[in-house]
Amino acid sequence: MNANKEVYDFIVTLLKCFFILMFLGLFLPRLLDYIFYNFINKPNVYDNSILVNNLVHGNIYILHNYIIVFNKFLGLW
Repeated sequence: MNANKEVYDFIVTLLKCFFILMFLGLFLPRLLDYIFYNFINKPNVYDNSILVNNLVHGNIYILHNYIIVFNKFLGLW
């Protein structure tokens, strides 16, 4: 009885770790890539907007290189 409880706890912990790794390793980088892509390539500029676009546009190369290095590190590309 005690061994079955330990095996059950081990399997539950293993599945939790697997789902956490799946989320942090696959879904989170793709979600961040999608958000950064929409923020940089599809900005919404309104008539009364005071957002300084040059600051964001100047950092686009740094952000793009970060995305490339991160995806290559994970082996997605």
